[in-house]
Amino acid sequence: MLVIPGLKKARIDKKLDADLPVSAQNQSLEDSTDEALMLAYVNNDQLAFNKLYERYRQSLYRYMLRQISVSDSVLNELYQDVWLKLINSRQQYKVKASFKTYLYQIANNTIKDYFRRESVRKIMSNLEHEEEIVDNGIAPDEKLAKQQLVVKFKQVLAELPQQQRDVFLLREEAGLTSAQIAEMMQVSVDTVKSRMRYAVARLKEIIE
Repeated sequence: MLVIPGLKKARIDKKLDADLPVSAQNQSLEDSTDEALMLAYVNNDQLAFNKLYERYRQSLYRYMLRQISVSDSVLNELYQDVWLKLINSRQQYKVKASFKTYLYQIANNTIKDYFRRESVRKIMSNLEHEEEIVDNGIAPDEKLAKQQLVVKFKQVLAELPQQQRDVFLLREEAGLTSAQIAEMMQVSVDTVKSRMRYAVARLKEIIE
């Protein structure tokens, strides 16, 4: 059985486990670290994945529920997406940090990606609505100015550094608090506020 320093086991030897009573196999899994279980799953041990899922299914769901305010169906879809990403990327897994950090980072990225898509969609929808309003009897020169502002806003939003853009969208469009964003991005609240100030200042430049 291959052993890596710092881990109880690098993988679960299936042949040996097959000779163990079920209760002994379960105890072996129970005693394994998260990292050892994930490495075992990388080697196609489904029981190891089942144990990881059992350990984190409730806490991960509660974490995502606290982070975002969406319908149950959307939350469940995002929750399942996290586990699917873990499954699909298992061959790239390396023990660089704790498994918990690895799993929750996948969850954070999944949430950020969702809000980025939804926030941009919402902004674009609102801007398109503004364009429709502009068409209703407004003077041609003012209509042109409004259209140019819309184009400029899209451009500046896209050009913001990704960290600033993420904070802006998560705060202004998704409605997350600075504390929630800080936890999601694993930075301080002050860092979130600083990024928000820079993003807002840059976006304000196009309407002043």
